[in-house]
Amino acid sequence: MSLGENVSTRVAYKAYATGAITSNSQPTSTSDPAATGGQILRRTTCTLDLAKDTYQSAEVRTDRQIADFRHGVKRVSGAISGELSPGTYWDFMEAVCRGTEGAAVALSESDLTSCAMDSSGTITFGGGAPVTLGLRVGDILRFTNLATSANNSTNFVILGFSGTSNRVLAVSPAPTTMTADTAFNVTTVGKTISVPSSSFVQRKFGIETYHSDLDVHRFFTECRVGGMKLQLPPSGMATAEFSLMGRDMETASGASSPFFTSPSAATTTGLLAAVNGIIRVGGSTVGVVTGLNIDMNLSPEAPAVVGQNYVPEIFLGRAMITGQITAFLEDFTLLNYFKNETEVEILAYLTASSAAAASAMTIHLPRVKFGDADVGLQGDAGIPISMPFNALKYETSVATAGIENTTIRIADTDAS
Repeated sequence: MSLGENVSTRVAYKAYATGAITSNSQPTSTSDPAATGGQILRRTTCTLDLAKDTYQSAEVRTDRQIADFRHGVKRVSGAISGELSPGTYWDFMEAVCRGTEGAAVALSESDLTSCAMDSSGTITFGGGAPVTLGLRVGDILRFTNLATSANNSTNFVILGFSGTSNRVLAVSPAPTTMTADTAFNVTTVGKTISVPSSSFVQRKFGIETYHSDLDVHRFFTECRVGGMKLQLPPSGMATAEFSLMGRDMETASGASSPFFTSPSAATTTGLLAAVNGIIRVGGSTVGVVTGLNIDMNLSPEAPAVVGQNYVPEIFLGRAMITGQITAFLEDFTLLNYFKNETEVEILAYLTASSAAAASAMTIHLPRVKFGDADVGLQGDAGIPISMPFNALKYETSVATAGIENTTIRIADTDAS
């Protein structure tokens, strides 16, 4: 009999019809989420596994031996990791934020009157109220139908708003200078998600690992996303890890395998790298950052109960977002953010290539506080500074136009 190989294993998932979990029963997988559909997932690792509480007898016996050992409540835990690419992990990002994705905003001269651009890095609309119409910091804009063709089909990331009715947009990259154009279309590309203040949405997924060379599968039921880790190295691919917790595992082989009979093909978008894009800290684009890590943890819990061997619920806690920036010491700007307990924003814009309209993502943390600023004096080269941080909810009392009242907001050009 042959041995299974990792390269021959397919990971696929599908959302259940509802995110609710029934405490004292489990759905029939062939009906919900059902074997049709599903989505094949790109990954580097998948550590999902079924675990059980175990316990043994403590009875004191004259034969001085243990006579019983039992299995208790079962639960699924583990993580799916991969190299970050637009569109690939959107369902999991939406689930960990527990919000509802925002659709693209499409506007034209009928909404904004005219559009002028300047190579200093601004776009100025002649009318309307862009923020009221739905534009936000971190959105990725693309124009069409402009007379200045260099500004068409190009990604522009919104960095901030100013001027009358917030009609002046600071953007990156800098556009080609042009006078006011009265015929244009502009769209925020893809979708957005953020942690809401209310109306939280529960989601759960069925996740299959199909070992095609053995013709067997493991199907992990009712999995909730309990955390997300994003790592943006200075040289290398950006990576994502999603921790999951579920209720059970089903197995099958032969004619009953795989579970998903017709899953959609894996995405083909390019991989994201921090070297293609920008990192902004405290409202300024910085060129000395050597790494950015973001860890969002919902502290999932799956408690045991009496009378059944599966958990009644998978509880998710509040969104705790921490992370770390590493950089080269250039001046006291970063260090003073920590010293003076200054609240700053972090905005990362990552692209899959250097093309003008590349697939891309933005990650916006509008309110961050640093917990340390460790300056290392080792070696002969540059001086590193490591700055762990906590991300906090951006409050209405300090609100700036175009920034959501949230802890994190993500835009993805290929989310669907």
